Amino acid sequence: LEKTDETFQFSHDRVQEAAYNMLNSQDRRAEHTRYGFALCIHAMNGCNDSMLFTAVDQINRGDPTVIVNPEQRSLVAALNLQAGKKAMEMSDYLSALSFFEYGISFLQERHWQQDYDLSLELFNCSTKSAYAVGDQDKLKLRSDEVLAFGRCFEDKLIVLYYFVSALCDACLLNEAIAKAIWVLSMLGENLHQTSSRDETLILVEETKKMLIEVSDDDLLNYNLMTDSSKIMAMKFLSRLEVPLVMTNSDFFPIVVLQMVKLTLLHGMTPMSAIGFVYFGSMLASLGQLREGYRFANLAKKLVQRFGSKEMAGEGIAISSQTIGYIEPMQSIILFHAEGHTTALEAGDIRIASLNLLLQCNTLVWCGSSLNDAKIMFDEASHFMKQHNVLSLLFIAETRELDKLVNGWESVTSTDPDGSSEYYLQGKNPLAAQSSRFQGLMISFIYRNFEVTESAAERYIGCKYDSWIALNYKTIETFILGLVSFWIFRQTNRIQWLETGVRIKQIMEKWSETSRWNFLQKFYLLEAEEHFCNERYESAKLSYDVAIAFAAKHKFIVDEALACELAGYFALRISDHSNSLDYFKMAYEKYRDWGAHGKAATLL
Repeated sequence: LEKTDETFQFSHDRVQEAAYNMLNSQDRRAEHTRYGFALCIHAMNGCNDSMLFTAVDQINRGDPTVIVNPEQRSLVAALNLQAGKKAMEMSDYLSALSFFEYGISFLQERHWQQDYDLSLELFNCSTKSAYAVGDQDKLKLRSDEVLAFGRCFEDKLIVLYYFVSALCDACLLNEAIAKAIWVLSMLGENLHQTSSRDETLILVEETKKMLIEVSDDDLLNYNLMTDSSKIMAMKFLSRLEVPLVMTNSDFFPIVVLQMVKLTLLHGMTPMSAIGFVYFGSMLASLGQLREGYRFANLAKKLVQRFGSKEMAGEGIAISSQTIGYIEPMQSIILFHAEGHTTALEAGDIRIASLNLLLQCNTLVWCGSSLNDAKIMFDEASHFMKQHNVLSLLFIAETRELDKLVNGWESVTSTDPDGSSEYYLQGKNPLAAQSSRFQGLMISFIYRNFEVTESAAERYIGCKYDSWIALNYKTIETFILGLVSFWIFRQTNRIQWLETGVRIKQIMEKWSETSRWNFLQKFYLLEAEEHFCNERYESAKLSYDVAIAFAAKHKFIVDEALACELAGYFALRISDHSNSLDYFKMAYEKYRDWGAHGKAATLL
């Protein structure tokens, strides 16, 4: 040993290792335990988290068999609980899970009878941490034990909440919904699961009337919810939102409106922000963009008021999508990055994944490098598979991005892997619609008419009204409008012209609330309509205005499409000089986007 000031240390790591190995395993465990208890005294007196982690780690290295005193075993279990909760506060869920599991190992044999409260808290925390790190086996093991030994229904609610969350992540959406509905019924919340669209619209208007006389300031200073059963009901209602968006558009608004109603009747809770953000999204999906924008911003303020990370990630994800109908779409990219980080810190892997995917999707359509976007999508896909978040994987499909980047000479199918059929069989119509749109989009961009026409019919055939305003729905609407005008020019089928005109009118309404995001899209749709009706002078003017606004508003994809379609228009009217100029501009914009495969078709 060498002495430095008042400190003794080994002269070399190998010397320390040799001395350590001279002890037999039983003595080593005993020394770890003794050292850990000695450090605990200093850790507790100094409120030193780092010292606490070291102390508890040393005791855990000692092994439960070293401690035979029941009170000491309970003390060590409690110390592991404290260390695990500290680790969760630091968003280190892997370490937290380790501490909780060690704590469980130190519990007495009859701990559910002799140490019930400590056991329940350890198992609840272990379940939450297991969910956060994607350990489904551990989550099921611990939740099953709580369900078996919990003394009352209320004591089982936390593990039921994470069990429902895990079912959602595993793409067992209907099972998750059924379990959540059962829990809500046990909490006194019996929901009507079927409602016609007209009946739902009446309920929406009734809810709006309830809120007319309540200002945002009133809501921000609303009384807090104190009824524990209502608070838990709000948590389970919020957990239903994402799976219902994907599977049951009739039931989804009922759940949203119930969350708003419970808040107004029983007071505000952190989960109220989720109710208001989805209510705003519903209003926006109905075309009431300004009102939807109001509630999206209200939800963000509620997140700040409560300072709760638990629901902040979801609040940011959905509010950002609604805000993207009003504010520049490019601005929400940073919001989703924040939402991803916040959800990770809260241990909500599904919402962290959702924010990441929405960020990637927004990057693509705002014209960021397709190569960079593909890398992000691949990282997101790996992250979700690693954490067993399978229900959102359909958003991370990059087959079409690969084709844009690397080329696709002949589009033989809009759905070569049968993904949409798989999603329909799995009763996930939102995923099926997304998969079919990808096929429609790529065949349209590559100008394969036969495949595009078939893909458009398939896409419309599984059109799904999810009652939620998502930015990629504006892209789907825009592309479908362009496709519709093209099909009409090729076939003279009037229903396609009518579809295109209807979508142009929707885009015009959206452009009234956000010229930045939608004006160039409106003018391009208007140009295509003029082209269909042989109003060639008006068409040329609208194409040029669309190109100018797309450039001004920094939407490279819109600019590339507008230039290319203007080129086909000019070619049709034998304006070969302008046609060549348009195609040259389209070529450059597709290359700027990273769509080198597509650009090559314009050479």
